[in-house]
Amino acid sequence: MLLLVLPGCADLAPRFPPSVSPATSGIDPALDAQTRLLESAYRAFAQERYPLASALLQRFVDSNPDSPRLSEARWWLARSYEERGDLQAALSAYRALVGEAPRSTSRTDSYEYHALNRLDEFRRNLSLSSLLERRQIALWLPGAYWLSIPDVGLWIAQLAEAGVTSLIVEAGSPSLETMQSGPVGVYFQTSKAPVIEDLFTVIVPAAHAKGMAVLAAFNLHEPGWTTMTPEWGVIMANGTDQVFQPVGRVDVLHPEYQRLVGEVTQDLLSTDIDGLVVGARRTKGFAEEWSPTSRRMFEVQFEPSFDSHDQPVSPDAWRWAGWKTRTYLGFVARLTQQLRQTRPGLLVAVAVHERAIFSPVDALTEYGEDVFETKQRGLHLVVQPEPGMSERSDEQRAKLETVQQRLTPMPGDERQLWLGMTLGAVDPSSLVTAVSGIIAAKVGQVGPHLLLMNGSAFP
Repeated sequence: MLLLVLPGCADLAPRFPPSVSPATSGIDPALDAQTRLLESAYRAFAQERYPLASALLQRFVDSNPDSPRLSEARWWLARSYEERGDLQAALSAYRALVGEAPRSTSRTDSYEYHALNRLDEFRRNLSLSSLLERRQIALWLPGAYWLSIPDVGLWIAQLAEAGVTSLIVEAGSPSLETMQSGPVGVYFQTSKAPVIEDLFTVIVPAAHAKGMAVLAAFNLHEPGWTTMTPEWGVIMANGTDQVFQPVGRVDVLHPEYQRLVGEVTQDLLSTDIDGLVVGARRTKGFAEEWSPTSRRMFEVQFEPSFDSHDQPVSPDAWRWAGWKTRTYLGFVARLTQQLRQTRPGLLVAVAVHERAIFSPVDALTEYGEDVFETKQRGLHLVVQPEPGMSERSDEQRAKLETVQQRLTPMPGDERQLWLGMTLGAVDPSSLVTAVSGIIAAKVGQVGPHLLLMNGSAFP
């Protein structure tokens, strides 16, 4: 109808027919009236009278919630807002179209399909500051948790209604040391690692349709998501007898392992995620671990610093731990630059334990965490709550305030900071209730982003 009545706006129309054929005059008066209203709106759009077009289209949407042409009207309403420069209103209209279209509508010539593509274009083109222009309330869940949810789309809609603005989803299974049982691999399509189930193709579109961002959590220290080669492993001394044993963790500084990480994360970008969270190391012993590769790299930079070939680490353990941490964060920064060549607005964050705030010396030697260096690299900082932390909201609020105060002098925007608190939910239904309760209690309504983590899922 648009191409016949208003040829001037043919270049603006999606290249597919209206959702239903135009009504024949006199057969259905109600549908005939809807057609006339849409024709008036189209005429205003073609004449570049976008405020009038959006007003007419909004009237149609409000007056005809059951119309078979509702999707068509919502599409052009969103286009009208775009032409007016009101991107927030356009995004809302596109999301309303996606949310109200029948779930069976998946044809490439449907308005829903084109609205989803338009939302993805917005997301790719928005800058990082635009993505995080509002304070985020994020929920972090492991990939395996999503397998127990019968209707992911409905559950995400409930989380959005509760106030969650971002989802952080584990992209791969944890290390074999920390998982009791279950499949090993990743939750997205890649040829570089075993695929458990392609959850991201379900989670990401459903979250984006509700205006939620999706960040993928990826652990580089203990990659249970892939088969580790012996050359990538680290060893450590067993007590005073100097018997060196493999510890089941990877040397993140190994060039071949870094190459694999780059390839896998590039595949992860194809899921249209909005960001990447590098998971915190789960076990202690960072300063005692070494590998021939990292040892050679250390000696090249600092000259021979080991008393003997058999000595695992330098007598200057601080220099060793500090150098490894800086080199690791340098790799994360380079990885960020590499990924942003494909996705300029990608957010990249590094998760650390609360110990990195309250006891930075211990955090450096135990986990290889350095808050100052992380911020200096321009990376977001995710402060993960310690295991066993009380779930009482007043105690958690006090802990969050202390963390925030200690980080205030740090350079950089406080919006780079994500503060974590634990939940105690045991199933998806109770988790939604727990999230709603915390948000309703207005815990941490000002300041940095709030991160909610289900306590039982994080050792």
